[in-house]
Amino acid sequence: MENDVINFMNNLWVVNDDGIALIGINEEGAEEITAVRKINLPSEDEDVSTEEACGDIEMDDGTIDIYSPVDGRVIEINAAVIENPDLIVEDPYGDGWLIRVEPFNSEDMSDLEEGVDLNDQDD
Repeated sequence: MENDVINFMNNLWVVNDDGIALIGINEEGAEEITAVRKINLPSEDEDVSTEEACGDIEMDDGTIDIYSPVDGRVIEINAAVIENPDLIVEDPYGDGWLIRVEPFNSEDMSDLEEGVDLNDQDD
């Protein structure tokens, strides 16, 4: 799966999973993770925007904000990482994924695959 991964916001990744954005922390972000105090993820059925953090990982020495690369609705959160945050470090592209987002605009997923720079989009 790592070949299909698109990095964004420096420490996050996304994969187009049949039109759904599967989002997690990339290897660079995982390397920054120390003792996790709490993982805050959006609720299922919650709307998320590219403009606002939709969650975060609280650590003893800071916080990593979680963003969605597409505007959409959260259809699934990975409860396993809330129970066992070590999954993010141990398997960031597998069992350590964070959320699945269904985009409001299906073209957004096409833009991801075409390599549109997710960190530099103008509205």
